[in-house]
Amino acid sequence: MAILLTPYQTASIASGVYKLQTTTMGQLLETLEPLGCEGLFEVGEQSRFKGSSGALRMKTETGFGYFAAGKPNTPFADDLLIATRGTLGAKTGPDWFSNYNVGLQLGPGGLPVHAGFNEIWKTFRKQLQEFLQGRRPRRIHCVGHSLGGALATLNADFITAGHMADVSLYTFGAPRVGDAVFTRSLTKRLGAGHIQRVFHPSDPVPMIPLFPFWHMPFGEPGLQISSGLGGLLNADAHSMENSYRTCMAQFSNWGDLRSAVARRADEAAQVKSWLEGAAQGRGSFLMGSASLLSMIGRALGWLLKSTGKLMLNAVGASLVSQVTVLDHLAWALTTGARVYKEVADYLKTLIKAIWGYLGRKTVQVADVTMAFMRWVLELLFSSVRNLASRALSFLG
Repeated sequence: MAILLTPYQTASIASGVYKLQTTTMGQLLETLEPLGCEGLFEVGEQSRFKGSSGALRMKTETGFGYFAAGKPNTPFADDLLIATRGTLGAKTGPDWFSNYNVGLQLGPGGLPVHAGFNEIWKTFRKQLQEFLQGRRPRRIHCVGHSLGGALATLNADFITAGHMADVSLYTFGAPRVGDAVFTRSLTKRLGAGHIQRVFHPSDPVPMIPLFPFWHMPFGEPGLQISSGLGGLLNADAHSMENSYRTCMAQFSNWGDLRSAVARRADEAAQVKSWLEGAAQGRGSFLMGSASLLSMIGRALGWLLKSTGKLMLNAVGASLVSQVTVLDHLAWALTTGARVYKEVADYLKTLIKAIWGYLGRKTVQVADVTMAFMRWVLELLFSSVRNLASRALSFLG
């Protein structure tokens, strides 16, 4: 049976890798600064790898993580570790700029993923290939927080698509990375038991990007840690050191954490019940509510799934055209509303919920046009993206 890193070990690794952003491994080893993998994995001066982030002429090269081999005479002696960092305040503006590239590309395994994350990953792909060349590890542990979690997911995709080794994936506060086809495929390759996706309910970064992107593991809610920050989105919740790592210290293994996570009800039944209740005036649409935003995202996904082939055409077309994902989503939703009366009714209720989240006065809509839906989605996506951007800037 494969040995997993513990929640606290993983959180320490995801936190420590940030130190290599502008510091070489040699400099770090001289100062004896901990990376979080001490006693489990061995690193050397060549372990650090670099990557480029940003767009156009704004690209910047910095340290993005490190490779490590399991230490002899430990449970991880035959394993490898790949740790990737996320964004950290003003120092990594180019990293966050990459998030605005929300188109779709074919990722390492040939399936649709977030273009911005994939562009960063491709800049250190060669270094990853060189490290893995000639090695036959029993298992590779991919770890990361925030953007680092997205890159760890792409690392896992690359490794398993190439049949190089089994992979365990651990992410904290990570955004969504790929579409349903990608997420379902990677979940199957890794096995849901080897995907530990930890998130805070008030952290805005895991809220992005919205549909058609899906979280790992496919069809499961992830591991939500308890919130002590209220029901609104909060920048402090995204901190690796002060939020996630602190919380992980109380769990000795992933089973303990899972037992503390309340399981969700059936997704379709829960979303449908929420929409029907909202249409009848039950519940409130509180501006900036993290739970409301979560339900809006889930409802968007459910409505698009309800349109069947319309959704698949919308996502697929974004890979081969210059039209944005938002354009295709707006088209699929409004077309579905014209074809299915139930979708039309639910869509109007969802728009009211979006207005409430944004703190705008409700607008009565007789007929939801594609242009109007595109505008509403852009307002919502921009609001969430800006919140996540501020959360990251506060950490610098």
